[in-house]
Amino acid sequence: MENGDFLRLKTVQIGYTLPSSVTSTIGAEKLRLYVTGENLATLTKYTGYDPEIGGNILGIDRGYYPQARSFMFGINLQF
Repeated sequence: MENGDFLRLKTVQIGYTLPSSVTSTIGAEKLRLYVTGENLATLTKYTGYDPEIGGNILGIDRGYYPQARSFMFGINLQF
């Protein structure tokens, strides 16, 4: 039996909306650039793959892989 306490940075999004003086030159009303990150960090002393998945069967974490870290870049454009 081991302690499964953890702290996870799950989802973060950072964006920037360009000023209207810049967007008007391309004929747009609004232009926003952003990046989103998921599962960026997990702080734990748990020795298994992922403390969030954990198992009910004799404390075995069932061999599931940890949640994948992912990044998404995007543009929101309004005319």
